[in-house]
Amino acid sequence: MEKNNINIFTTALTGFAPYQYQLKVAEFLLGGKNVILAVPTGAGKTWASIIPFLYARQNGIINFPQKMIYSLPLRTLANSIYSDVTEMLDKNHEFKELASIHTGEYKNDEHFEKDIIFSTIDQTLSSFLCFPLSLSKRQANINAGALIGSYLVFDEFHLLDPKLSMATTLGTLRTLGTLCRFCIMTATLSEKYINELKSAINAEVVTIDDFPEDVAKINSLKVPEGKEFKKIVTVAEGTINAKTILRHHTRKTIVICNRVEKVQQLYNDIVASDLPGIEKSNIICLHSRFFDEDRKKKEKDLKRLFGNDNEESTILISTQVIEAGMDISCETMHVEISPINSFLQRAGRCARWGNQFGEIYVYDILELVEREKLEIETTDKEELAQIRAINNKYLPYDKSLCEETLTYLKDTPHLDQDISQRLVDDILSIKELKDYSLIVQDDFNRSKIRKSWKTCEKNNYSQTIRDIQSIEVAIIDYELEKGRTFLPYRYQTIGLYKWSFIKWVKEILAEKNFDDEDDVIFIPEKNSESAIIDFDTNDKDGFTLKVVRNIDILKKCYDIVFVDKSIFKYTHGAGLELGAGTSCSPLKPFDTKEKEIIEYKKDTFWQHNKAIIGCYEQIFKQKLQFAFNQLNEYWGENIDWDKLIKAMICLHDYGKLNIEWQKKMKLLQKLKANGNYNAEEVLAHTDFNELTDKEIEKQSGTKNKPPHAGIGAFALIESAADIIAVDRYEYLLNSISTAILKHHGTDTTTYSDFEISDNNYLQIDSLLESIGIKTKLKRKGRGGHLINSLPSNTGEWVIYLFFVRILRLSDQKATMNFEVYLKH
Repeated sequence: MEKNNINIFTTALTGFAPYQYQLKVAEFLLGGKNVILAVPTGAGKTWASIIPFLYARQNGIINFPQKMIYSLPLRTLANSIYSDVTEMLDKNHEFKELASIHTGEYKNDEHFEKDIIFSTIDQTLSSFLCFPLSLSKRQANINAGALIGSYLVFDEFHLLDPKLSMATTLGTLRTLGTLCRFCIMTATLSEKYINELKSAINAEVVTIDDFPEDVAKINSLKVPEGKEFKKIVTVAEGTINAKTILRHHTRKTIVICNRVEKVQQLYNDIVASDLPGIEKSNIICLHSRFFDEDRKKKEKDLKRLFGNDNEESTILISTQVIEAGMDISCETMHVEISPINSFLQRAGRCARWGNQFGEIYVYDILELVEREKLEIETTDKEELAQIRAINNKYLPYDKSLCEETLTYLKDTPHLDQDISQRLVDDILSIKELKDYSLIVQDDFNRSKIRKSWKTCEKNNYSQTIRDIQSIEVAIIDYELEKGRTFLPYRYQTIGLYKWSFIKWVKEILAEKNFDDEDDVIFIPEKNSESAIIDFDTNDKDGFTLKVVRNIDILKKCYDIVFVDKSIFKYTHGAGLELGAGTSCSPLKPFDTKEKEIIEYKKDTFWQHNKAIIGCYEQIFKQKLQFAFNQLNEYWGENIDWDKLIKAMICLHDYGKLNIEWQKKMKLLQKLKANGNYNAEEVLAHTDFNELTDKEIEKQSGTKNKPPHAGIGAFALIESAADIIAVDRYEYLLNSISTAILKHHGTDTTTYSDFEISDNNYLQIDSLLESIGIKTKLKRKGRGGHLINSLPSNTGEWVIYLFFVRILRLSDQKATMNFEVYLKH
């Protein structure tokens, strides 16, 4: 019956009847199983993973998560799939505005609060590891809990780095265990590797080969009438060039190269050629060296021009940023050789539509162009390794895999699903199993995950997710900036591989005589020596530009470098290129929103805590039933999680009852109200505006009021047996007390001296009584350290992350609008 209902639901939502394998995926997921889905490109795996979530939501199925986080390895893919899925969802009133996207360029849901979040793998994993790339360290522990109790989809899993993001993803899933439901999707992993994954993460494997009727249906739709095969493959002589591309062009051509420089060269050569029947605006160049606005426009244009119903003559020249996930297709494809899994992903953008026939031309990379080589004298092992990498003509790919793939393709005149899987198994099995053994040996990066939870430092990124040595580059007009305060955050940047940029700088510096007029490359330095460099803030002191005249300075960890427009050119067509003497416009500033003014409204201790509980019940609790059930299984005991969350809320601001804290805050409120205030009120916040109230803030001494977060954690520790009234309460104690300790920031490890008066204590006493807790909290104490009360094992860390997210988000919302949540 359920299967038939899902069939009807899918057809109504998408307009297409589901494949049998899609129904099997739904059966496993809704039945409490996790899934590894291995199907070829263009077979509908995106909807196979999304339908179970939407079906469970519509039908009120409580044993399925109510949040889905859909992660992809590239932001281009995340943007594309988000656009495709939301276009469909927005047609259904129930699912309209259900989803958000969170990538490096789109941050409209930075705390992962929507029910469906499309994200890059970098954003998802960095959030779980407590160094979210888009948030400050102060907020680093907010997002991790979003994965707990959620449905996690990892698409294009085969594109992840085996030792980094792939291992960390598997470590994350092994850590969460039953605390999530997940679906891993791939088109090009070997059968042997998939079987290893199945055992490691306890998942069911679904392949299209298990459903012959699906295979027959897909093949019948794809092979054009009069053709024996869907796609033919030709290993071509020589290298890709504009003349060859134009000679083979019919209506839709896609060219995919491994390096940005090659893409730019081909694009420039093609647009300079005679183009009968092709509008120059329909020649699209896409790679990573574009500013956001141009890249977004190009992604939108290519989805239109390479869509199923577009007849315009079009050529796309791109790097591998489009090789997976994008629903575009061509009749003619030219590709530089890459490992078989990458090649098959590229081939998935050819002859994608029904009755479309495709020709794929594959080219070896015969030599490394001189301008792409890097020659630097060094004895540093890391630098030597990077130089070898950049001088590998197959960069960014493994040389031996590229050569082996090319050899196999010479004997592969056409492609279908069976041939593709056989190629993957023959070429990749040995390497994948070797990589997997290293992943297991390192315990799926789980020690690195725990280290990241403890430190919350973004430098863990290169050890767990992606080892990209990049430099952000911005173009400026130095003549305009010289001699005035420089504000680096005004400029958009383009990320470049660090050693590629160093190669360019080496060439530029070799040509310069270092007169003042030749200053062209700069790094920013803070005008205030004591200040911390933070390009995300509007710093009045600003920066000065320090001239770079030696590449050694760039080998250090500089996040951003500024270059004069006289040596780098940027065009909407080709992007950022090295071009000495070429004039260009200075980089446009971001359209940043105004910095939000900090403003509080007075509320009492009782009002604030009741508002937080109201916020938790209104926004979070109704979506946590699956999480609560799974937490019981995870912990091995039935626990009243709802009551524990409310106890945490009541205790989190216990330190605000401190006599000294109240004294300073009441003085501030008195000054703000010109003496017209209730001196008996026990406050949580005062009326305050950071722009207009700086003087009274100084008079009241509130900037130096004692910190409060640690006191609540200490009080819980001292009365834990009464408050956490469950067996083995001591194992939950570290988790909940740490959530209180770190509810304003991840670095807090201490509590201050405190004394709670009789009148102030009545507030917490009545709050706890209102949720059924009777205890006597410690009312006076000398400050100390709580470092020994932090989580001591993985389970405690996971519970802490779950609790602290609820506390911090509820606290933020209730503080800004407490009247709304008090009404709940």
